[in-house]
Amino acid sequence: EDVAPTVGFSKVDLKQGKFEVTIFDLGGGKRIRGIWKNYYSESYGVVFVVDSSDIQRIQETRDTMAEVLRHPRIAGKPVLV
Repeated sequence: EDVAPTVGFSKVDLKQGKFEVTIFDLGGGKRIRGIWKNYYSESYGVVFVVDSSDIQRIQETRDTMAEVLRHPRIAGKPVLV
């Protein structure tokens, strides 16, 4: 089954008992990456999803992830790849 990539962004609010979590699903296209940093200060962690079947973009993905991890507002926060 194919899974479509995120186009643009979406927000989901989850509540389980006393825990509340907001998930921002931000697309990975070059045109939307510029807004990512607007969400860094509100984030307590990052889930970085990689399309490992897209071999042609692996280096671009690696570079993008390295840039995200170097950002001062992400440094020290948990990251799941």
